[in-house]
Amino acid sequence: MSAGGEKAPEAGLTIELSIECSDEEVATALEEALMPDNRYFPKDQRFRALKDGSIVRFEVRSPRVRPALTTLASIISDAKLFGDVWVEARTRGLGSSAAQ
Repeated sequence: MSAGGEKAPEAGLTIELSIECSDEEVATALEEALMPDNRYFPKDQRFRALKDGSIVRFEVRSPRVRPALTTLASIISDAKLFGDVWVEARTRGLGSSAAQ
């Protein structure tokens, strides 16, 4: 609290990651695939994911740099794995991601 009774701005780091997918269907699938792993965070860390058409945006806020970067690295790794699996499924004609 500051002397005037207003809450001081939260110190720390805010990182936004935007992933542009080939289309909205892929963006929806990516968002759904990543959300189960991104529900629980350290108490002082904040996470937000938003989908806007074919773009999925992730925002990580933390007063500590290392946990924010670790979360971001995890999101990137999981998104890469998702992409590899999605392409493989399309190539082999598996599941709902198969080319029509």
